[in-house]
Amino acid sequence: MNIMKRLVSIIMPAYNAEKYIGNAIESVLAQTYPYFEFIIVNDGSKDKTTETVKVFKDKRIKFIDLPENRGVSEARNVALSYAKGDWIAFIDADDAWKPERLEVLLGILSKYNYGEYFIADDSIVCFDTPAGLKPFGSEFMLSYKELYNLLDSKNLSVLSPKDFINFRTPLIQPIIPSKAIKENNLKFNPLLNYAEDLEFYFQLFKIGLKLILTKEAMYFYRLTPGSLTAQKPSDSTIKALECLVNQGGFPSEETKLLKNLLEERRKENQYKMFTYAIKNKDVKNFLRLTIKDPFLVLKLLIRLPKSIKYRIIALLNGGQIK
Repeated sequence: MNIMKRLVSIIMPAYNAEKYIGNAIESVLAQTYPYFEFIIVNDGSKDKTTETVKVFKDKRIKFIDLPENRGVSEARNVALSYAKGDWIAFIDADDAWKPERLEVLLGILSKYNYGEYFIADDSIVCFDTPAGLKPFGSEFMLSYKELYNLLDSKNLSVLSPKDFINFRTPLIQPIIPSKAIKENNLKFNPLLNYAEDLEFYFQLFKIGLKLILTKEAMYFYRLTPGSLTAQKPSDSTIKALECLVNQGGFPSEETKLLKNLLEERRKENQYKMFTYAIKNKDVKNFLRLTIKDPFLVLKLLIRLPKSIKYRIIALLNGGQIK
């Protein structure tokens, strides 16, 4: 199979994305690999997302305008039903790609059997500034240091589900063989509107696919002002992990690792609720959580210097923190 001339279906769900979607579209259209269709699903936006998309006249763009908001999982599933490519790639409407991203990743995939692997690169975490995207650092280096060190020594690595769990399920945006999705009727879980991709990747693992990760960083992940504020903690990742544990179908060792990771994420969510209570001067919940787990105070003191350092860097780079 000549991968380098096969069609890629690039999927972008968008909801109230008028501020950033133009930049995302430009980065896709600038790809050095030209054989793709670009499926953009407007998920019932209330702003000028539709008008912004329609400015672009490239024939490779397929625009689907949903009349009402159905959530990111449903938007992606709609796009999958229209996809004709041999490969499926995803991009969020507020992110961007380097021009060579498709060409580099497909070049790596060309050395492996089609339908047996999916691939992802590292992400470049960027502050959202008035002047545009300002890179801060590698996602793997910032959040998944052990994985970063492995890739730094080997350039790329093939991960099993067990490896993926042990490396704390890193944030990725992979390219996936459409054959695996269509033959197994895989879909994003409509009950999940966050961490829906995590649950989807484990569906790929379950049918036998292996994940190739490269240290190349070609995906720009935008930290919007909302990403830097005191957001109310979400249990969506916990729900995704609960879905995986309840579905079953994994070897006993992987199931055990998933359960351990689920418990770890539950504890982390408790900590986020604790810090959220502090930031919002919610005395009642602060006292309730402190009584339930006094070690939350110690955890806060340990993490405080790193948090302060991060916020100073964000402010110096033009990021907005509220």
